[in-house]
Amino acid sequence: MPASPTTSPQACTSSGPASPSWVLPWSRAVGASPIVSAVAAGDTFTLRFDQGTPEFETRPQGSSRFSRDPSGRPVTLAGSSGVLMVLRGFRGDAPNYRGPEALTSQGSVLQEVRQIGDFEGVVSWAAGLSAPGCASVTATGSTLTIRFVPVGGKG
Repeated sequence: MPASPTTSPQACTSSGPASPSWVLPWSRAVGASPIVSAVAAGDTFTLRFDQGTPEFETRPQGSSRFSRDPSGRPVTLAGSSGVLMVLRGFRGDAPNYRGPEALTSQGSVLQEVRQIGDFEGVVSWAAGLSAPGCASVTATGSTLTIRFVPVGGKG
C-alpha cells in the first residue's frame, strides 16, 4: 500500500453533505432503521445505510474520552486519542441503528468504535485511536467508509 500523505492536525476536521438519494427524516417510516450495518475492520469503520448517505462531520480530539449524547455521561474508549463522527438527517423519534453499540478493531490506528448518541435526528459515533489521527471519509452509494490515519501519515 502506498504511503499516506503527511496530515496536519488542523486539516483533520472533515465534513460532507447528504447524498441526493438520502431520504429526508420525515419521509421515513417510523421504526425503520436507516443504518443497516456498522463494521470496524483494520483501520476502517464502514457504515451502510438503507438509501444514500447522510450529512457527516468528523472531529479529532486529543483523548479517547467522549460524552454520551444527550446525557453527557463520560465514556472512555480503547486508545489514547479519538475522533468524533457526527451524522445528521435522521428521525428523532425512533432508534436509527439496531446493531452492536461497541465494535473493536485490530488496526494499527483504530482500536474501538462506539455509538455514543442517537438524539434529535443526530447520530454520533466515537473512535478510539492508538495515536493522534484523522478520518478520511469516502461516500459511495449507500456507504460511508471512514479510514483512520495517524497524524503525520505513518502507519
